[in-house]
Amino acid sequence: MAVEVTPGHQCVLVGTKPLDDGWVMSIIKIDGCTSEAEAVWLGQCIQSDLIEYISIANDEVAPVEAVMVESGQIAPGAGWTVAVYVVLASREEAAAMFDFMTAYATKPSTWQH
Repeated sequence: MAVEVTPGHQCVLVGTKPLDDGWVMSIIKIDGCTSEAEAVWLGQCIQSDLIEYISIANDEVAPVEAVMVESGQIAPGAGWTVAVYVVLASREEAAAMFDFMTAYATKPSTWQH
């Protein structure tokens, strides 16, 4: 798992996880959002960017369901967490998505939201 800390002191984790059915999940998780609204907004931004990346990589429009988003608090009073993930058919696809997510998490954004 790769870890990056943002200027806002949020912890960004990127990784892959093999699933029981042979599929592989690639995930980007951000801990330390200040509110539910921030976590939801950030999740939607990342989801939109990943859908655009998948659409370009596959040369076809990816459905919104291709990228899932979950957010919540670990404990009351704690910061909010958002996780954005994609389930892929192979380790090779997951490795490519991991590389993209790592670059996405560590390079300054030129995306406009």
